Amino acid sequence: MKKKKTFFLLVVFIIAISAFSDNPGQAADIKVSESENGVYYVAVDGNDNNPGTLKLPWRTIQKAADNVSAGDVVYVRGGSYHEKVKMKASGLADGYITFQNYEGEIPVINGEGLVPARNDNENALIIMNNKSYIKIKGFHITNFVSDNEYVPAGIRVTGSGTGIEILDCKVYGIKTTYTGNIEDDRNAHGIAVYGTNGNKPLDNLIIDSCEIYDNILGTSEAVVLNGNVVNFKVTNNKVHDNDNIGIDFIGFEGTADSNDQVRDGICSGNEVWNISSVNNGVYEDACAGGIYVDGGRNILIERNKIWNCDIGIEAASEHKGRTTEIITIRNNLVYGCKAVAGIAFGGYDRERGNAENIKIFNNTLYDNKPNILIQQHCQSDTNVIKNNILYKGTAFSGNVKNIAISHNITEDPKFVNEKEKDFHLLPISPAIDAGVYDLLIGEFDLDNNARIIGGGVDCGTYESY
Repeated sequence: MKKKKTFFLLVVFIIAISAFSDNPGQAADIKVSESENGVYYVAVDGNDNNPGTLKLPWRTIQKAADNVSAGDVVYVRGGSYHEKVKMKASGLADGYITFQNYEGEIPVINGEGLVPARNDNENALIIMNNKSYIKIKGFHITNFVSDNEYVPAGIRVTGSGTGIEILDCKVYGIKTTYTGNIEDDRNAHGIAVYGTNGNKPLDNLIIDSCEIYDNILGTSEAVVLNGNVVNFKVTNNKVHDNDNIGIDFIGFEGTADSNDQVRDGICSGNEVWNISSVNNGVYEDACAGGIYVDGGRNILIERNKIWNCDIGIEAASEHKGRTTEIITIRNNLVYGCKAVAGIAFGGYDRERGNAENIKIFNNTLYDNKPNILIQQHCQSDTNVIKNNILYKGTAFSGNVKNIAISHNITEDPKFVNEKEKDFHLLPISPAIDAGVYDLLIGEFDLDNNARIIGGGVDCGTYESY
C-alpha cells in the first residue's frame, strides 16, 4: 500500500507540472537541465515571468542580474535592450558570474532616452559596485547621453573587488552635450573604473579586446582607471575617434582616501588612433593623449600602436608634489602625432608634478613633432631613453639635462615601406644590432618575435630576422 501511494502522488505531480507548460515534458526538462544548473537566457521576445531557459527566456538583462549567483552563465540573445543593468551579486574565484552574447548574435544595451542619474555610481548602462568575479562579454553598449552635469558611462566599475573582466565589448555613442560649466562638469566615459575604497583595492581587472569609439567625453576619458586600482591588464583593445584621452591611468585625484594611485599593471597590444581634443569644446588647444599615465606607478606600456593623436603616449603628474614613477614604455609604434608629441613625460608647467624612473626603450617614433617631448620636473638620470628610432620630426624637444639618452637612431632607418607605414627594417638598416641590452627591453618585439635575433638588439620596435 505504501509504494502504491507514492507512485500515485508522483503521477499527479508530473501531470500538474505538465499542465503549466506549452510542451509539458520538454519544458520541465529544460528547466531542470539548463536553468537549475546555472545557465540562463535573455531574449527580446522573452518574459520576466519565464524560468529563463532557452525556450522560455527572460525579457530583461536586469532580471538575470537580480537572480544569478556564483557560477551562473547568462546568454543574451541578439537585439536591443533598453535598460540600465546593475549587477546585484558577486561570483567566486572558481565560479564567475558571466553575462555574454549568445553565439553569433549581438545584444545591444541601448541607453537612448534614459535619464542620467545624480549619483555617478548609478550612472552607466552596466554598473558594478563593490563586486567581484564577474565577466561581461560580447555586448554593444551605446547611446547614453547627458545634457547636464551628471556623468554618463557605458560601463562603470566602482568601489572595491577583484576579478572583473570586460571582454569583446563595443562601447560607442556615450556623450555629454552639457553647455553649462563645461570646464568642471562636462564629462563622459566609455569604460570607467574607480577604486574608491582606500583600504580595499579594485584588483585583477581585465579589459581585453574591446572597441571604444565615437564618444564625446568633455574633460574625461574613453577608458579610465582611477584611484585604488591594482594588478590590471588593459590589452588588445581598439580605442579611436574620441574627443579626449584614449586610455588613462590616474592617481592623486582624491578618488580614494588612501592608496589613491593606479599601479602595478599592463597596457599592451592596444591600437589607439584619432584621439584629439581639437573639437572638444572644453579645451583651447590639442592636448589629448592616446595612452596617458597621470599619477600612476609601476605600469608597463608595451607593444601598442598609436597614431594620429595629439600626444601618442604621456607619463606625467598633473598634481604638484606628486610623482608618476616606474613607467616602462617599450616596443611601441607611434606615428603621426603632430599636435604635441609622440612620447611626452614630465609636468607640462611649474604647477604640475614629477616624473621619475621613466624608461623609454625600443620604440619606433615616426613623423611626430617632436618625437619625444621632455617637460618639467623630470630632469633626472632615473629617466632613460635608449634603443629607439626617432625619425622624421625633431628627435627631442625640451630640457634633456641629466636624462640618460643613448643608442637611438635619428638618421634614415631604412624602413621596408615608409609610404605604406611598414616600419620593419630592411637588411641594410643602420638600426640593426645598434641597440644595447637591458633587462627592461622585454622578451618580444611588436610582432611578438624574440627581442634579440642574431648578433644583438635592434633599435626600434621591430627586431629584424
